[in-house]
Amino acid sequence: MGKVRSPSLAELGERELLRRLERFAPPGQLADDAALLPSVPGGRRGVVSSDVLVEDHHFSKTTTPPESVGWRAVMANVSDLAAMGADQVVGVTVGLGCPGSLPWHWLESVYGGMANALHCHGGHLLGGDCVGSPMVSLAMTALGTVDQEHLICRRDARVGDWLVCSGPHGLSSYGLSLLRSGVVNPEPGSLQARAVAAHRYPRARLDVPQRLRASQPPGTPWRVAGTDSSDGLAQALHLLCGEQGLGGHVHRLPLPGALAGLPDGERHCLWGGEDFELVLALEPGWAQALLGREPGFRHLGTVTADNHLLLKDARNGRLRPFPPGKPFDHFGLRMPMGARDQGDSKPPTAGKNTG
Repeated sequence: MGKVRSPSLAELGERELLRRLERFAPPGQLADDAALLPSVPGGRRGVVSSDVLVEDHHFSKTTTPPESVGWRAVMANVSDLAAMGADQVVGVTVGLGCPGSLPWHWLESVYGGMANALHCHGGHLLGGDCVGSPMVSLAMTALGTVDQEHLICRRDARVGDWLVCSGPHGLSSYGLSLLRSGVVNPEPGSLQARAVAAHRYPRARLDVPQRLRASQPPGTPWRVAGTDSSDGLAQALHLLCGEQGLGGHVHRLPLPGALAGLPDGERHCLWGGEDFELVLALEPGWAQALLGREPGFRHLGTVTADNHLLLKDARNGRLRPFPPGKPFDHFGLRMPMGARDQGDSKPPTAGKNTG
């Protein structure tokens, strides 16, 4: 009997790798953006999320200031906590790998960016470790808490739910494309400056769980499906609908107005990622109440039973498949949108519970 060939990680792809790793954890433990810890006194549960950033894979020193590296690392983790319904950040631990030749002032700025991002959410640097390494890497674990009666889980979408997101998509991806093309210091106040800032200094939506509670209609049970859009709106919709055996009809993309006329605006919105908004599936009455209270939120469409994600064509009103694209995959043989390279400061997902 011949030797069975083992597939490489590139052949498996990130999603299949994570699916195979699930057998080493309790059932359902790896099914969401972050992991729940056992209940703590006061009706709250701990939530934990982990990410790993590696130089020249997730960020480049030529396009990403050190403050932005630290800021983005924290916000990527906090976004995962928010996607589980967390409304409190306890803090983060950081496993640092770097060469001995690294200038202290660069690393000091990285940790300054972390501290500033944590200050936004009341969290602290809790500890960590360091080791010599040929390149810079940051292995970060974030801890938060959530009211156990108000959890958000991907698997809770139902046919007929409205699909809602907490804000527009595509600006961060456009900013990355500008940085990669050499536009490092755009004119202040311009669309390009806003896009670069959106990419370098995104904000996690830890405010969304409270906004959901405030808009919950009386008598409506708590059932919220959600995930963050760090890997792109299309991937978030796939996680909420496609991986649950459901589909979705998207009636309108949440494009920032300034991007609507750009040739790649639709692709940035669907596949670019790094917006760190939350994408939700809600009972229609609840969704209407939320949209009425929160003008920045966007109604995307409806959850369907047909296991297809379709987009309404603005020109003729017909439903069509999403335009071609590919979500970020750390082990994939081809990068998304054909554009990921060392200039990309994409927050990682391989170190998350689910990617």
